[in-house]
Amino acid sequence: MTKTYARPVLRVQGKLEAMTHGMSAGSKLDRDFPTGTPFGDLTFS
Repeated sequence: MTKTYARPVLRVQGKLEAMTHGMSAGSKLDRDFPTGTPFGDLTFS
């Protein structure tokens, strides 16, 4: 038995700004760095 193709549907959920709460960069990092690590303390190689 073969499955029939179900076409994807785009649903409008609201404004992107509202869904992301108007995200901004902020001045601190999270998860991969200790609490309170400022951006200026990062080093990239």
